[in-house]
Amino acid sequence: MNQKQIDVKALVKSFGDNAVLKGVDLEVFAGEVVVILGPSGSGKTTLLRSLNFLEQPDSGKLEICGFGVEVIAGKKLSRTDKQQITRLRQKTAMVFQSFNLFPHLTALENVIEGLISVKKIPRNEAVDKGVALLEQVGLREKADSYPARLSGGQKQRVAIARALSMDPEVIFFDEPTSALDPELRDEVLGVMRNLADAGMTMLVVTHEIKFAREAADRVIFMEGGVIINDSSSELFFSDNSGERIQQFLRRH
Repeated sequence: MNQKQIDVKALVKSFGDNAVLKGVDLEVFAGEVVVILGPSGSGKTTLLRSLNFLEQPDSGKLEICGFGVEVIAGKKLSRTDKQQITRLRQKTAMVFQSFNLFPHLTALENVIEGLISVKKIPRNEAVDKGVALLEQVGLREKADSYPARLSGGQKQRVAIARALSMDPEVIFFDEPTSALDPELRDEVLGVMRNLADAGMTMLVVTHEIKFAREAADRVIFMEGGVIINDSSSELFFSDNSGERIQQFLRRH
């Protein structure tokens, strides 16, 4: 059995009176591609952001890439907890729907920024690695272009190259194609498919049913802050997945 990369138990998160996550349990194993589907407001993005503490959960246990934190309601995080969070962040990367590139840096500079500032890699080595990553996502010729000169699909591919630069064990994707025109989505989804084929552990929040069908090992369906279905891709897209899933798929 593959090693467990993500292990989440009883994860709870509210914003004011709005309970967004109501006790989520989740396991993801090394090399798995897990797609999270569900209607808007079901807690998908909050779940993803809670895993790397972009949002701090109210309570629950998380272990990611071997680093664990237990959040207890009303109790501040300890220094040890914060060290664990730093370590799990070093093992993961996140790709956002809004790209989050630095506008004053070229594509290559965006990719190598973390290598130089966080990993303290010499610039010449970082440049070699950055160019190789841009080539991997089909953008070597755009190395010297600034984000303003790139299409949305190109920006997202630069963002993926930047995520890969840190050698993550797990990549979180939060609606990576939702800001893109249909013709640009395919180039980003193609890069993601290649990563999936190469064995990268990926947790993907998306509305892209086609990607889920083609690339996911498992599909999770969230609604109302809980996971109501967690099954293999084959089962999820079969006629046996249940009426609620069928209803959702008909609409998409």
